[in-house]
Amino acid sequence: MPNRNGFRLMLLADGSTKSRTLRLTRRLVIAGCIAVFVLGTLVTIGTGRVIAGFMTRQAMASVLEENRTLQRQIGGFTEKFERVQSEMSVLAKSDDVLRLLADMPPLDSDVREVGVGGAVVPNAGIGSVNPEAELLTVDIDKLEREIQLQMLSYAEIEDRIKDRKSLIDHTPSIRPMDKGYFTSSFGNRKDPMNGRKTFHNGLDISVERGTPVMSTAEGTILFAKATPGLGKLVVVDHGYGFRTAYGHLSNISVSKGQTVKRGQRIGLSGSSGRSTGPHLHYEVHVNDKPVDPRDFFLDGSDDLFSIK
Repeated sequence: MPNRNGFRLMLLADGSTKSRTLRLTRRLVIAGCIAVFVLGTLVTIGTGRVIAGFMTRQAMASVLEENRTLQRQIGGFTEKFERVQSEMSVLAKSDDVLRLLADMPPLDSDVREVGVGGAVVPNAGIGSVNPEAELLTVDIDKLEREIQLQMLSYAEIEDRIKDRKSLIDHTPSIRPMDKGYFTSSFGNRKDPMNGRKTFHNGLDISVERGTPVMSTAEGTILFAKATPGLGKLVVVDHGYGFRTAYGHLSNISVSKGQTVKRGQRIGLSGSSGRSTGPHLHYEVHVNDKPVDPRDFFLDGSDDLFSIK
């Protein structure tokens, strides 16, 4: 029971009538409470530290495993990136060859560097970045620019090839007939009608009447009717500065404004207009100037035609 100076505790043993009295002073009680509190606190702190240490080790192990996984992934990406870089080098060499074939200058080496610039953006405190991953990201960005440049180059080559194909398709390059003989060449000659020296703008090909006459390239019919001098005449505008004329026809099978293909029949040979006999008068004009048609025969016509 309590008193002014402390406490008394009576202790009774089971089955005994004897008792023992334990006297506790107030100071001793307070000291005991403090000791219990401190011990409990130390136990709690120690237990917390043990648990925290265990959780930290677990977290560190997880982070290390993630880092190892990331390193393996980076290694795989790096290998694939190096293969793509090697393939891009091959494509660059092929691009140079294609540009040469398309009569285009190769891309400058400085252009192929696909350099970029700009202000440096500081790390916004989001944690450290893996240096290898950061470098790989920069390399991938550069590779993307290289691919875009290569695609643009291929598009330019394709446009150039299409344009060159169109030019080839519209350039006179075959004989206007499958047979015949050169009877009068391009250049100065004596006029067959009056014997005077004149300039012959085309080529006369002697052939039997009614032989099919073909357009020597793709184009649009510019003129298709009879004239006093060349008789029944067809003029084809091929674009790119090329025009061809087919005179002394016996029949015209096309009309003005019609589109024709290379090798398409446009009429039949004859002797209409100012002519001494069945033949074809064939002209080629480049930028409104007459040129020798034989310079545009790319199908071995000199071997098949005899010049008289």
